[in-house]
Amino acid sequence: MEASEVTRRWLQSPRRRRRADGLALAGYILLTAIFYAPLLLGLRRFQDGDFTHHFLPFSLFLREELLAGRLPIWNPYTYSGHPFLADIQAAVFYPLGDLILLLTLPWGTPGARLYFLEVEAALHLALAGFFTYLLMRDLTGHRGAAFLAGCAFALSGYLTGYPPLQLAILRTAIWLPLTLRLLLRGMSRPAQWRWWAGAALAYATALLAGHAQTFLFLSYTVGAWVVLLLIWTVRRGLPSREIAHRVLGVAGFSLLALGLSAAQLWPSIEFARLSTRAHADYAYLSGGFPLRDTWQLLLPGVLTWFSPLYVSVTALGLALMALAHALSGDGRKASSDFLPARWGILFFAGAALFFLLLSYGGNGFLYPLFYRWAPGGRLFRGQERAAYGVAFGLSVLAGYGAASLGRLPPRTRRTAAWTFASAVVAGVAVFGLGWQRPGHTAVSFREFLTIAGATCAFALASSLAIAAGRAAPWRVPVLTLLIVGDLFLTNFTTNLAEGSPATWTSLPPEAEAVQAAMAERATANLGLPGRVYNEYRVYEDYGMVARVEDVWGSSPLRLARYAMLFEDFPLDRMWRLTGVEHVLTWRRELFEPSTLLAEFPQETDTTYLHRLEEPNPRAWVTYDVVFADDEEAKRLLADHQFDLETTAVLPVEARDRITPGNAEVGPSTPAGESTIRLERLAPHRLLVRGRSDRSGLLIVSENWMPGWRALRRDGGAQTLPVFRADLTFLGVPVPAGEWEIELIYRPDSIRLGLLISGLSLALPCSASIWRWRWGRRR
Repeated sequence: MEASEVTRRWLQSPRRRRRADGLALAGYILLTAIFYAPLLLGLRRFQDGDFTHHFLPFSLFLREELLAGRLPIWNPYTYSGHPFLADIQAAVFYPLGDLILLLTLPWGTPGARLYFLEVEAALHLALAGFFTYLLMRDLTGHRGAAFLAGCAFALSGYLTGYPPLQLAILRTAIWLPLTLRLLLRGMSRPAQWRWWAGAALAYATALLAGHAQTFLFLSYTVGAWVVLLLIWTVRRGLPSREIAHRVLGVAGFSLLALGLSAAQLWPSIEFARLSTRAHADYAYLSGGFPLRDTWQLLLPGVLTWFSPLYVSVTALGLALMALAHALSGDGRKASSDFLPARWGILFFAGAALFFLLLSYGGNGFLYPLFYRWAPGGRLFRGQERAAYGVAFGLSVLAGYGAASLGRLPPRTRRTAAWTFASAVVAGVAVFGLGWQRPGHTAVSFREFLTIAGATCAFALASSLAIAAGRAAPWRVPVLTLLIVGDLFLTNFTTNLAEGSPATWTSLPPEAEAVQAAMAERATANLGLPGRVYNEYRVYEDYGMVARVEDVWGSSPLRLARYAMLFEDFPLDRMWRLTGVEHVLTWRRELFEPSTLLAEFPQETDTTYLHRLEEPNPRAWVTYDVVFADDEEAKRLLADHQFDLETTAVLPVEARDRITPGNAEVGPSTPAGESTIRLERLAPHRLLVRGRSDRSGLLIVSENWMPGWRALRRDGGAQTLPVFRADLTFLGVPVPAGEWEIELIYRPDSIRLGLLISGLSLALPCSASIWRWRWGRRR
């Protein structure tokens, strides 16, 4: 190592080691604060997109429910009712996000929430660097190299690109290095259960962070890491008892992580099985990088706005040094107390290559195999997000490379350094002739020359530093500065937009007009306002901010049967089933009788707000039922000859549950008359008061999910069955006469998941308290 003897002696004290780690954390916070200074000062904001139009509404709704003392399990404002907690991107149980939300509860305006979400994103970048530093400190024993690796990952084109805008990705991604580090510690000290418990907590936190695809990539890396460490344990020739301790530790880690995440995992799996993702085909899922985007590794910003594969030219050069070190005789030795450098280097090089090949999606050969054989391979689209593994793997390799510079023979270092510099210059020339000259890039020739010149300059400076003499204590700090400077210049403005959060979070005028129109009709639709059909005129989750119930939403997860109403289905029939009263559209005239309330000229067209003259009811009572599978049900509901007001469609499996004991509903039941009044007691609770002169089936235009319960409040607390009716809505048998029914969404998956997670959390907490008390007695 290139650290001085004085530094090594100073770090022998545990207190001083902790102080050094604290300084590293402070360094990452400072770097991130400088990187995002325009955001933190309120001078700029993140670009419009998922951050402002998806995660901000989710955060506002979560805050509102917490202030009301409720667990946010159901969202009535999108998709005609949506299981909010079960939607993993809501991250209801994510501890870091919840902590920041609780600390900032007094500031509840959309502008304040947007600002604090931006602060949260910046904090996650700092933690990404620090967690990588902790891992590399253990793997290399070189704090300077570890700090360099953390800088490369935290400021990489991936983490500073679209993950901050899709906050769930960033929240999930940062926990990989910490999980790997704690598992490494657990393998080296298997009897110390705190490492296994800590690894389980970090791994479960990654799941709770809310991006299932990134968690899948993380899980494959963690699984491969555990296998590698177990193989290394066996190769060391340890006794069988020692190996058994580690196997038990891995089992305990897995079970504890599963238990800690049960509160989110159980309802999310229940929801995913009913969502559109359960039946996605290969063509929809196989998108990924074009092969030419591999040039992003060398030339950022020349092909696309984001450069998720870019970790700096200097980091690429250091990754090459790491591979040279792994192939040398010295690479076979342990560079730390945990794992030989060669094993670690080859592991992360293999991981980076695997994720690079996977990121091509259907454009490469690996994803078709992954889609067919790998667990989870058929669940997610956008395979370019596998760039996460590339950026992390290359950052770790850069740390290994920096730590190895003092060990490589001078001649080897010089040869590798100048070979790398020559390859960079040649690569830039090939790209310029093959892509830039014919005009196949996203930048002008002048912009290309600027990027190419900076790339070659950083490559030359890095090579000079790498090729310097063996004893060069300034080398790693200089290389770190080169990485930071390169990534600052490349990524500093990637996500910044004009304006402050306070000035860009007001509702669009179209949404304000909808809000006012709904206020005029607050109880006109059987006690509730009718829903809105927003035909892509404002962002989809505006209803969560305006407190308006819409039939659309932006979450990538939605109920598959509900989605069928938007695919080759008559628009007026969908409006009828979902209880639409207002329409926000590009159409000046509707095919249904309506009143034009407002119009909003745009640059290319005009947005019109209509109110239907005959609002579609939010609930009604039918007196006849037919039984059909989903496709037949969709055909019947789309048929204008099929009377929705008198006949309901139930799934075939419900045939045996419709009995005289719960309602006399069937083909022989004559039609009757009914009156209904609705009241929303809470997002997940509806009160329905009504009267019917005959028994029938109450249809409520709210999405069905397992967990909806019906309780008759008049005449004793009687529980009524809840059916999935008209493909995706709620159906409750009602008797003749007057009745009062409360509908409550209270799924067992959430209740039992919370119980399991609570017990799982209590186990390590109780053990820690017992150990603390036992230690005090001693």
